[in-house]
Amino acid sequence: MTGLDSRVTIELEASQGTTTIVISGELDLATMPFLAAQLTLATRDSPRRLVFDLSGTHFMDCGSARLITAARRWLPDGGRPVIRRPRPGVRRVFELTGLHAHCEIEPLAVGSSRAWRCAHVREQPGADR
Repeated sequence: MTGLDSRVTIELEASQGTTTIVISGELDLATMPFLAAQLTLATRDSPRRLVFDLSGTHFMDCGSARLITAARRWLPDGGRPVIRRPRPGVRRVFELTGLHAHCEIEPLAVGSSRAWRCAHVREQPGADR
């Protein structure tokens, strides 16, 4: 589903207790209400796991990052939303705001030379900066 003159596209995929939200484009103040509406739809069936595929998201503001991490309130047993393959700029928003501690972050998009999980940052020897 596309919102706000194609600035963002959000697709929902549900399978076996996991709902995946695939987001492409920009997440900012203008697109955040659309994200909130799609998140409401995604959580209405109480998924056990909530995955945000951000590999196609090239910009995200702090408010959108807070909205995504707040989705943990809909997950059972203290579950945390999964952030799948965020681009470096998007990952940085989670890290600078401290929101990375409230979610699980999967490795960077294909082609990256570095991969991190949550707050534990480790670079591989010889990795280019």
